[in-house]
Amino acid sequence: MSDAPDYRDHPVLHAFNEIEKNLFNDEDIAEFVDEDDFNRLGVSLLVEAGCYVCIAANTLGEHEKWDRDTAAIGGNMVRLYKMISGLLDQTTQRRRDTSFIFARLVFETVVTIRYLIKHFSPDLVASYVKSSFKHEVKLRKTIEKNIAARRGVVLPIEDRMMKSIDRAFASSGLDPSDLNGYRERNWGGRNLYEKADDLGMGDAYLGAFSGPSLAVHGAWGDIYSHCLQTDGDSLFSPNTEWGYPRPQLVTASAKLCLFAIDDYFGFVGGPELQKAVQEHLSDLATRLSAFDQAHEGYLSPKEWPGTR
Repeated sequence: MSDAPDYRDHPVLHAFNEIEKNLFNDEDIAEFVDEDDFNRLGVSLLVEAGCYVCIAANTLGEHEKWDRDTAAIGGNMVRLYKMISGLLDQTTQRRRDTSFIFARLVFETVVTIRYLIKHFSPDLVASYVKSSFKHEVKLRKTIEKNIAARRGVVLPIEDRMMKSIDRAFASSGLDPSDLNGYRERNWGGRNLYEKADDLGMGDAYLGAFSGPSLAVHGAWGDIYSHCLQTDGDSLFSPNTEWGYPRPQLVTASAKLCLFAIDDYFGFVGGPELQKAVQEHLSDLATRLSAFDQAHEGYLSPKEWPGTR
């Protein structure tokens, strides 16, 4: 008899089995009359993926609580759940402009989770944590400078801020002195594109991160596309209407989540639990691909610009 654990009765599998699967076929798609129908189904598929993310975010592994290094990954899984929730909220409110921002954050969080897992080590997590405290170090120095200028007089708000910074350092296993001389520009020694490329996600970077960054920073491309209207005569007027969301954004985000979920269960549960959940993840991935093919079939005869 095999000594390998039987995961069929694992709480994670029970939770996965409770998630409603959004099933559809060619006949269902054939009845779609506009892109609203595709958006509704796309949102439902992302909700399904978000449910799996939520289960993962609440799976601690062999211990009742995470240590700091594991919490860096588990906490990002919680963040991924929240970013998916934000993307769903903005999409269902038909706000294409801000849905791009949340899709960008989904991509970045997925890369962070997968990169930390792939190269997991105390040194890598320490680099990630230290990088997060650059702001606190600068803020602390500014407060100390202002206190010194008042010859030691500490304002109540400064006292609260210093205590909050100290708590954050202590909870993270760091001392402010640990960042003395810290000059690393990107945690782990790589920027986001390099991390994504290391994970085989370099091609996705352009569409899922670089492009939506325009929306985050308010670059001209975003302003031109979402905040102005023109007749093509180099003259503009304000456009205060929200852009109409497209289903590609939600299904692409759902696919990204599946990679992170798969890696995460391998990290906290080992290959047996990872394999046990892959049937559910593969099933959703297949339906997402079928959705994308059907949507492209719907779009191909369209002339742009045109009706949805």
